[in-house]
Amino acid sequence: MKLEIVHSTRFRYSGPIAETVMEVRLRPMDGGGQRCLDFQLDVSAGIKPRAYRDGYGNNVHYFNLVRPHTRLRVVSTSVVETGRELDTDPGEDLVHDYLRFRSPVKEVAGVRELAGRHAVPDAGSGPAVENALDELTLTISREFAYDRAVTNVYSAVDEVLELRAGVCQDFAHLFIAVARAMGVPARYVSGYIHAPGAATTASHAWAEGWVPGQGWVGYDATHPVRAGEHHVRLAVGRDYSDAAPTRGIYVGSATGAMEVSVRTREL
Repeated sequence: MKLEIVHSTRFRYSGPIAETVMEVRLRPMDGGGQRCLDFQLDVSAGIKPRAYRDGYGNNVHYFNLVRPHTRLRVVSTSVVETGRELDTDPGEDLVHDYLRFRSPVKEVAGVRELAGRHAVPDAGSGPAVENALDELTLTISREFAYDRAVTNVYSAVDEVLELRAGVCQDFAHLFIAVARAMGVPARYVSGYIHAPGAATTASHAWAEGWVPGQGWVGYDATHPVRAGEHHVRLAVGRDYSDAAPTRGIYVGSATGAMEVSVRTREL
């Protein structure tokens, strides 16, 4: 499948601010069953971003605007081919780093309880790990309600467990925490999911677990499905903070508001 994705982020401020410093992870990754065929990044005010590859293999663009401004726009346009064959060598030298806990992915009582319910009988068996992660995906979908109003970008796993609700980011963090408590390395994925017929969509998040003999396999507890050709991976990391599509700070006393829109279409 070949998809075009237009991701627009607009920042508006209540008064002039002196400087904005920002980095974005908006260029889709290559590998893992997908390839980025074309990418363009347009930043207002004639800014020309620079780029680097971070320690997780993500494509990062960064810039700063050092003159007074009241608005800023960042628009990325990508063409991505999905449904490709998986990597023949999905090796990961640092896979065990994805077993460590830190907020918002916490090892709390509720996480340990879910891990006990989905224990892996043989951690060296790919099918056993896959089956346990499939069942965990279904459990999160059944037992936690999707609700945009109850959490925010800073919510941690213990809050999600208490509320029994959240959004895709929260479900990804919960999946990661439980998988790690099960002894399975897991990481966060930011990206998109293409919904045929939908005029607009939104950024999405899911998780990947390390399966012996296969490498990283995606699990989307929001829907719940395994990640497939309708999923497009932007960035990966230990949690949201490593893979956020946009991240930055500004200098000034004005208040700011952000508006995001995403459109995907099959070519």
